[in-house]
Amino acid sequence: MASTAIDDLSVKGREEAGPAYRWYVVGVLFIAYCFSAIDARVLTLLVIPIKEDLGLSDFEISLLQGFAFALLYSVAAIPLGRLVDSTRRRSRIIVVGVLFWSAMTIICGLARSFGQLFAARVGVGIGEATLSPTAYSLISDYFEARRRALAISFYAIGYPIGGGLALVIGGALLAHFTDMGGVVMPILGALAPWQMVFIVVGLPGLLVALLLTTIREPQRRELAAANQGETLTIRQTLAYLWLHRRLYGMLISSISLIGMLSIGVTLWYPTFLVRTYQMPIAQAGLYYGLLMLVCGTIGTIGGGWVSGVLMKKGRTDANMQIVLATTILKGLPLIIGPLMPSAPLALLFMGIGTLIGQGAQGVMIAAIQDVTPNRLRGQVMALTLLSVNLVGLGVGASFIAAITDFGFGDENAIRYSIALSGVILLPVIIGIIALGMPAYRTALARMTPSH
Repeated sequence: MASTAIDDLSVKGREEAGPAYRWYVVGVLFIAYCFSAIDARVLTLLVIPIKEDLGLSDFEISLLQGFAFALLYSVAAIPLGRLVDSTRRRSRIIVVGVLFWSAMTIICGLARSFGQLFAARVGVGIGEATLSPTAYSLISDYFEARRRALAISFYAIGYPIGGGLALVIGGALLAHFTDMGGVVMPILGALAPWQMVFIVVGLPGLLVALLLTTIREPQRRELAAANQGETLTIRQTLAYLWLHRRLYGMLISSISLIGMLSIGVTLWYPTFLVRTYQMPIAQAGLYYGLLMLVCGTIGTIGGGWVSGVLMKKGRTDANMQIVLATTILKGLPLIIGPLMPSAPLALLFMGIGTLIGQGAQGVMIAAIQDVTPNRLRGQVMALTLLSVNLVGLGVGASFIAAITDFGFGDENAIRYSIALSGVILLPVIIGIIALGMPAYRTALARMTPSH
């Protein structure tokens, strides 16, 4: 009886969800994404002190930034996606994930070796794997297709904002604890400044988890029209993707390579500023963090807004057109930025590239949602994010480091490694999208009756 009453209240809540509450949900998920980015990206600013304390190479640092996240994501991604597609309490998945990744971030601050830090970073990655597949599924059910890209874009700005705050706050905390000479805690003993940064940024997770408990479960869209009431098995999902392999091959490979380039460049740019222009760590974090905050936010929201405008004009393929255009336009500033003779110019060109490139952030996800049946969205997004993590995080961070360590053999050549990554990857991404656009338009036409 109690279960039936709860279900009745849930249905009533779904039916009464108005525009204000729908955007409230986006706001709460945005906050969670911000803290996800802070916990994931704060390591970017701690590269130099961690290297000095633990005696690590650039390549080992890249494993902590990328591969550690991707390692067990592959184990968690598919069952999490299936859970998203089948559960009636999707927000609970994120609540558990936030508590887990926050705890693992704090444990990062207790690590005293590469192995311990690597294991803790794996834990952070597993926890964060719960967020986006669930968030995209919830938002897609709260918003119709015409407004979906904008809603997802507002959620998506959480990552550049959180990534920017990670650098700004992380730099300030690192400077503060460095001035203190570290901290000595009962039982734990002496902790280095970089360890205290991890501990402090992991603590707000409990408050974020409490906020997420206020999200009501929405009515799943398009189930009746498309006869999509049951959740498919993993084998059926893979069979569906194989049947439409040209479409999903284009979507998943392009977003993964875009992630590989953007994540790799973002992770190494502060270190590049310090090494090339002798910029203090805290200053590099402040300037680059503000750049991500401002340019990333404007670019991401702008992409979602442009998508809505184009769709009103009948351009149903607007989302992928935006992805293609931004990939082409961001190429020059991203490639020449690291080669500039001064830090202000390097930051200026990176700002331009970020402003343009982030325009694809939300619309790329919306593009995948638009052509994917409701009952498959959780699993498809989990597989997509699995690929983004394996290729984007797992390879992206190490790709630039490998060029630096094994190609040039000089850590001060990182500016050339960043530039080369753009030269190599951008033409490939553009070619993949251009070849896959006909399949995307066909899929949109097939899905139109269910919208």
